[in-house]
Amino acid sequence: HKNNAADGYNNLGMNLVLVGQWDRAQEALERALSIASETGEPGAQVPMILDSLGELLMLRGDFEEARAYLDRAVALSAENGNKWYEGQAQRTLGRCYDAMKRGAEALTTAKKAQELAEEIGDRQAICESHLLLAEACLECGDIEGCRANLDQLAQLITDSPADLLLAGEAQRLHGLLEMAGGDASTAAQHFGRSVSIFDLLGDRYRSARAHFELGRAYAIAQPERAAEHLTRAVNIFRELGAHLNLSRAEAAAAALDQTTPQQLRKRETVVQLLTLRLAEAVASRELLLRELAAVVRQETNAARVIIIEPDEGDHQRVVIAHGCSKKESEAWAEDYANLKKDSRVEAFAKKHNVSVVNLSPSNAPPATLLISPRDRAELAGGLSLDPLLRVVELGMDVCALRMRTRSGSGAEEESGLAGASLMPGFIHSSPAMTRLVEEVHKIRSSDVTVLVTGESGTGKELVSRAIHALSSRRDKIFVPFNCTAVPRELSEGYLFGYRRGAFTGAVKDSAGVIRTAVGGTLFLDEIGDLPLDVQPKLLRFLQEGEIQPLGEQRPIKVDVRIIAATNTDLEEMVAQGRFREDLYYRLNVIRLRVPPLRERRSEVPTIVNYYVNHYAAKFGRRDIQIEPQAIDLLMVAEWPGNVRQLCNEMQRVIARAEDGMLITPGHLSPELRQMSSPTTPPGTVTPIGAGSGGASMTVALQDVTLADALAEVERRMIAEALRKHNGNISRAARELGLTRRGLYLKLERHAMSASA
Repeated sequence: HKNNAADGYNNLGMNLVLVGQWDRAQEALERALSIASETGEPGAQVPMILDSLGELLMLRGDFEEARAYLDRAVALSAENGNKWYEGQAQRTLGRCYDAMKRGAEALTTAKKAQELAEEIGDRQAICESHLLLAEACLECGDIEGCRANLDQLAQLITDSPADLLLAGEAQRLHGLLEMAGGDASTAAQHFGRSVSIFDLLGDRYRSARAHFELGRAYAIAQPERAAEHLTRAVNIFRELGAHLNLSRAEAAAAALDQTTPQQLRKRETVVQLLTLRLAEAVASRELLLRELAAVVRQETNAARVIIIEPDEGDHQRVVIAHGCSKKESEAWAEDYANLKKDSRVEAFAKKHNVSVVNLSPSNAPPATLLISPRDRAELAGGLSLDPLLRVVELGMDVCALRMRTRSGSGAEEESGLAGASLMPGFIHSSPAMTRLVEEVHKIRSSDVTVLVTGESGTGKELVSRAIHALSSRRDKIFVPFNCTAVPRELSEGYLFGYRRGAFTGAVKDSAGVIRTAVGGTLFLDEIGDLPLDVQPKLLRFLQEGEIQPLGEQRPIKVDVRIIAATNTDLEEMVAQGRFREDLYYRLNVIRLRVPPLRERRSEVPTIVNYYVNHYAAKFGRRDIQIEPQAIDLLMVAEWPGNVRQLCNEMQRVIARAEDGMLITPGHLSPELRQMSSPTTPPGTVTPIGAGSGGASMTVALQDVTLADALAEVERRMIAEALRKHNGNISRAARELGLTRRGLYLKLERHAMSASA
């Protein structure tokens, strides 16, 4: 309970830091540290809390105290062997040195952090390390080093909303780089984008810091605009209690009186910079519109800039407003929404002295830009806003397309049918099955022969149907043929066909399954059971595309694609002389392995939910739910029959269910409950790694709860994945079907280290 309480206070503290309640944040973090220290087991908790406290004290300007906390966090993490937390603490310590203007120490610390990040393969940590290195290089006067790290960062981050924080920091550093080179106009564009990003994220400290830098950039050419941003920075820093930042912002504001405005840039260059700034803001629609409002306010000297968009019903929602209160902007939006005819827009514009600009993208909801006073609706020097508005409209289309794509994939994941585009019922969510689906997509435009391998019940025929459904033959027939379903002496006739009278009982012509599948796909299941004397004829068909039915005098050309499947070891059969080697190599052009269910246990809840809904609809049952303990039992079962066995189990349970029933472990078949319990002598269970070169130990399970047993299974699976991937967190997490953060949380919960 103390561990949970410490986690809770730490999370509360970090959230309070983000929203700017730093006094309460410090109280919560100190409480978290006190509770975590009482346990006597530092583990990962204490370094994590020390890092949080160090970061907060750094933001407040208490650098020496912050450094002391961070040094402890680094030392404890290294002592515990937790490289992820050690890297996190090193990065925070490096930022502390940067804030202290100790560039050499910041650079040394940043390099250590980068080495740790690359060692554990953590993309986020690698990106943050490049940011830290760039700022440290800049502090040391190494302009090229700073630029090189920002270039490397640009190759790693995307325009996904998940990378917005990284993008905002990168823009701030690009601005500092331009300021160091004496280009305040370009710097202002970078700082402006940084402001928009941090305002959108609600990160008050970073937003204030970006306003401060933007004010410094404007001080050279636009002192009035600089004063506006510096004032905002001063107010936020004062509210936060960021004393050092506050004194710097106040000094910059006081220095504005001695500034003489300068004309720095040609108009055409300014337009190019603004166009690039807007084109790069397509991570989200709201960020794009915020950037547009910021650009218009900064470059037109407008007093008020408001962007509104249609909401539910006939209302208009204020997206962003500059230069007016929330109440005033909402009143304008309501007035605009009440306009019944386009002819009234001019009256609205005159009433408010506002220019009304409609943003009308082709494939996205519209928006309206309001600029006041009306005569300010142009860039400095009389340049039109139209080129920038066209860029924004295109960006709105891009955002809408991206949102539709994300919504589609999200719906697939939620329904558990991530492979529904392949075949109805083709369910996958694990990394192993996702890789299989990717392979299927790669060969969709080819007629190459495919060999699908896997245990019985894994879904080899579904995979084969998926290959056919994605191919150019999708509109033609798919013919399944099980090589074990026909007597061995009749296999040739069934496959290749025959003429009437070719043998006793051949009373009429038969086309055979190969000719039945002409133009389409023939699926040969259990190919390992094909008789040896028939295999040469199949080999000839695969090589020449022709067959010779029994009783025919000459071969016949046939256009059929072959997909074969087997649950046996064909290589072993070849070695034993039970399968032709040349046929094996002809079939084994593309090989796809369908993993057994025990290798993708993370999919069990998804598959169970699918079949519960499927059979409930089929049998007319309503409101059927399944208890988490039953799901747990299904997840730890061995499933020798794989998905087919799981499907049959759920069909049996739902067929016997009543409306509104909650499925419990007691409703599952006795065989399944026995299969899910330990197979070793009572009171013991063999570890996952036993018998395969891993360390073997026996753990007593007498008188334990199901939760304890499942926790033990989880620990073993994690340990095995980490051993298999030499402690690489990202790869182990992918194999286990977890996120990197999810695996770290489980390691912390089970008191395990990444080197387990």
